[in-house]
Amino acid sequence: KQWYQRRVVITAGIAENYNVDTDPADEEPRVPLRWFNAVIPLLILITVTLVRMYFDGKNIILTRELGIPITFVNCVSNSSSINDLNVGTAVSLLFVLIAIPVQRILSLPKCLEHFVQGAKSASEPIMILILAWALGIAMCEIHTSDYIALALGNNMPPKYLPAVVTVIGYVMSYSSGSSLGTQGIVFPLIIPVVINLTDDETIYVRTIAAALASSVFGNLCSPIADTTIGSVLFTGCPLLDHIKVATTFAAPIAVLTLVFGDLMVGIYPFYVTYIIVAVVFTSVLLIFGREPGKKSIFNCLHEVIQGRRQPRKYFSVNADDEDVDLPTEESALLPKSLKTEQGS
Repeated sequence: KQWYQRRVVITAGIAENYNVDTDPADEEPRVPLRWFNAVIPLLILITVTLVRMYFDGKNIILTRELGIPITFVNCVSNSSSINDLNVGTAVSLLFVLIAIPVQRILSLPKCLEHFVQGAKSASEPIMILILAWALGIAMCEIHTSDYIALALGNNMPPKYLPAVVTVIGYVMSYSSGSSLGTQGIVFPLIIPVVINLTDDETIYVRTIAAALASSVFGNLCSPIADTTIGSVLFTGCPLLDHIKVATTFAAPIAVLTLVFGDLMVGIYPFYVTYIIVAVVFTSVLLIFGREPGKKSIFNCLHEVIQGRRQPRKYFSVNADDEDVDLPTEESALLPKSLKTEQGS
């Protein structure tokens, strides 16, 4: 009976039986939406950071006598970017703390309260990001790329290099959470190996392309990726939920790309591989894809195989009622008597 009640309530969409938590921010009185309250702090952040980087880099060039011309690019390249970004962030935050109370949107204590709440919510993702940076440094210190190059050896067929490099890129990017960090590890690894194994420039290009493409996988699925942390912070989505959704879409595409893309491109000409990939991905989209509110071809075939298109009998909650025939899962609705009993 309990299983039946849960099933019908969920299917019928009766939401009044659930207590939905409200965001404390929604309890604030409605405030005017002004675009400059978002644009001006962002412009201040960019402007102050760039100006600070220019003068900071100029000072470093003159102090250390590097002997390079004083240009904007050279100054930015030699500046302490982290410190300059912190200064820009502080100035932008100071502007917000002044502008919001002046417009009487929020009081200064309320602004500080929201600032503390935001800092609390950002503390966990920031710690994950710091640990990810530490992991990347540790991987460089123990010469992970040298070990993988030694493990590959010189006996691997060159045609399988794109697929092998893709697998390595998947693992390294997921472990480090950084696409640029993965490229910094993989490129010193694959370039000496591919040069020793073959003189074919086509294999060179395809292997390097595989390294570039596979390094993006970690940015989408890794829980310690900076893009993942940023998405969690800005959207307020729980980290595990974001990872589940991202992996659901990215992991199957990664596997199909490895099997029908990187593996095939080492065996067949590139135009044949393009045709194979186009056919495979179109077939997957037609079979598994669906419009909102409709079933995919795969779901329909699965229901036919499992015999789920036959009407089912569901036991009534009340002992006096007869069994209820529900032809499909979508038509499972509570009778009035059941609704009255459940409400009581």
